[in-house]
Amino acid sequence: MPAPDLIHRLSRHLKMSELRVFTAVLEHRSLRKAAAALHLTQPALSKSIAGLEDMLGVKLFDRVANGVELTVHGHGFAPRARAVFDELRRAAQDLVLVSSGAVGSLRVGTLPLPAIPVVPAAVGRLLDAHPGVQVSLVEEHETELLDRLRRRDIELAILRPALVDAEDDLRIERLFDESACVLAARTHPLAARSQLQWPELLQQRWVLPPADCFFYEHVRRSLDAMHLRMPRPAVEAMSVQLRFSLVLHAGMLSFGMCSQTRSGAGREFVVRLPVDLPVTHTAVAAVSLKSREPSPLARRFVQQVQALAEAPAAPAGPARHELALLEATP
Repeated sequence: MPAPDLIHRLSRHLKMSELRVFTAVLEHRSLRKAAAALHLTQPALSKSIAGLEDMLGVKLFDRVANGVELTVHGHGFAPRARAVFDELRRAAQDLVLVSSGAVGSLRVGTLPLPAIPVVPAAVGRLLDAHPGVQVSLVEEHETELLDRLRRRDIELAILRPALVDAEDDLRIERLFDESACVLAARTHPLAARSQLQWPELLQQRWVLPPADCFFYEHVRRSLDAMHLRMPRPAVEAMSVQLRFSLVLHAGMLSFGMCSQTRSGAGREFVVRLPVDLPVTHTAVAAVSLKSREPSPLARRFVQQVQALAEAPAAPAGPARHELALLEATP
């Protein structure tokens, strides 16, 4: 079908109900599950998909053993369908917020806190400046955040792009440089030491992320480059919060980010252990879709993160050490 004819048919015959059904099947990859989610019968849902395919003149889904898969035409149509519903959702949110006296909403993705501890402080500053704003924080790891960006579930992600393969569809704005360190509780026997050797640290109990985690592999390669052995974990934990808690309450060591001891919650209870290693940096960035113009709220939030990152550190307590562990760019 020629493009002008299809555009004419879309503007005259596209039904929002069919588009809603398409996005539900896209999300669930199952006609049965999509029908249940929409409170429709499966025949009614199938009829809606068939009507959309007939209007477009292409097949959107193939049936497979465990559900359905997008055809090549479905892959081309899916991002636009998501974009339509994303804009409708944002319009509805804005109308509701305006009616309630608010002025906007923002959905931000971030690594599990306190991995990037300036994020909560930036949210606080944004709300102080704009009391009517509603902010939703979504915590995921890097690859999941990029997936949510592409699904338009979030508008902005604060992450370390060096740990993922960023593609051409993404806008990456460098915010500040971050480095990794070895964290310990202030009550740990090594916390008062002014000098430490790596073999001493290997004898301690460690909590580390699983070996298939990006951060684990990043640190391992950094240590390999210096011919240092990776610690053996006593505990493996994917959650940053859980690792931080085990450092505080179980006397373990862990790799963390230096900013956790500068501006993170609980920073008064942890120290960076002094290890005689050079420090290299990796960038923390604001990542968004190039095809999606950042909202004014998103731009203001990024400005708050940048301002916090550039602010001088608070005075350190007497037991706080300032030397950090290498985090080489992979």
